[in-house]
Amino acid sequence: MSDIPQEFSASYYDRKYFADRKGKRFRRPNGSIEHWGYRNLTGWWEGCRPIAKAWKTMFDAKNMLDVGAGRGSFIVAAREVGIEACGFDFSEWAVCNPCPGCKNEWLILHDATKPWPYPDKSFDLVVALDFYEHLYLDDIPFVIDEMYRVSKKWIFLQIAVVGGGSGYTRHERGYILRRGEPVPRELEGNLVAGHVTVCPPEWWFEKLDREDVIPRRDMVEWFYALVPPEYVVNWRQNLVVVLEKLDQHD
Repeated sequence: MSDIPQEFSASYYDRKYFADRKGKRFRRPNGSIEHWGYRNLTGWWEGCRPIAKAWKTMFDAKNMLDVGAGRGSFIVAAREVGIEACGFDFSEWAVCNPCPGCKNEWLILHDATKPWPYPDKSFDLVVALDFYEHLYLDDIPFVIDEMYRVSKKWIFLQIAVVGGGSGYTRHERGYILRRGEPVPRELEGNLVAGHVTVCPPEWWFEKLDREDVIPRRDMVEWFYALVPPEYVVNWRQNLVVVLEKLDQHD
């Protein structure tokens, strides 16, 4: 029996998703059962430290918001390099089972599709990693608007896209699963990760386009130059975006 739900709500992102030794069950197209999950007992990843160090070098941010922060590993790493980081996730299990070193006040339970509990221009740096592909299409405009609202200057995104990693395997054509639509069996291997919106990079750039925001491809290349390549192999297969929010009063 498959663990794929009718709708990917917060309850899907539980211990089996994050930390179970086997993970979530899904059906292959031939009907056989396979398992996928992060299988990370502690929630920590060693790549967080060099990536956070690169952010500090690139953006010199005093504070940071991690959107869809999971168990808070990037929050901890950012604080280690002097960035006052906090974040939120809508998985109650993740927030209640943070990675080592993550304090309760740094990581809160919140749904990104609801108004974010922060004032305008609160954060020098906003990051969202492996996050946007989890959003249903109808929710994406609101979430992008909230991201821009709370951002003061810099935004760093990593998004699973067509041809990149998406669950058990890559997806070479992409897809958009709308809320309430039946899950095709041939997509269960991708959807087991909760990726409901897998689109080409150009599609995402269209969604992110604002007149007061510019994509900084030069900063993306700088990021890759700063981080040891073994930590960003999967990121290179997906989409990394650096956005600079311009001050309209300049």
